[in-house]
Amino acid sequence: MFWCPDAFARVLRAYVRTRKDPGFGSIISLGELRCERTVLKTADGEQHLLLRAKRHVIQVLCRGADLRVDPFSIELAVDTFPEIESRLKLLKAMADVYRRRRIGGGTGGWTVEAMRHRDALIAVDLRRRRWTFQEIARFIHGDERVDEDWTNPNAALKNRTIRSYRRGVRYIKGDYKKLLL
Repeated sequence: MFWCPDAFARVLRAYVRTRKDPGFGSIISLGELRCERTVLKTADGEQHLLLRAKRHVIQVLCRGADLRVDPFSIELAVDTFPEIESRLKLLKAMADVYRRRRIGGGTGGWTVEAMRHRDALIAVDLRRRRWTFQEIARFIHGDERVDEDWTNPNAALKNRTIRSYRRGVRYIKGDYKKLLL
């Protein structure tokens, strides 16, 4: 049933074209997709692209050029007009999976508290590898931000990186247990 798009309503349809004739689609490469992806080809030649992020899978029935010829252009088809609400929901879920966001969530981004925990663990790991605080800040915040803020007289970014490292050390010494309660 899963491979029968007429019986399984949660299948998007798309046309695949070559780079030379992209049509209305965007040129993409399977290797550049941020989510997990699988290409399946049935005995009769139908191609199915599965995009996966955590427990969510979006199935796209692809017609046209071979998906394995990279890069290619893909045009999504809304095939239930005028009742397009179900397709719009699937398209949003596909975008969330593609971007590795929480399905149905707002931005699906990190909370401030989660970023603090993440930065602390990154800082302590990199410091143990003998990275400088500036190198750690570049890894966490990017070169552009460090170039702009590192020499700032208030030293906010430098202090933030050092606080992240100290927080990570506290986690290692047992402070992480407070997060579990």
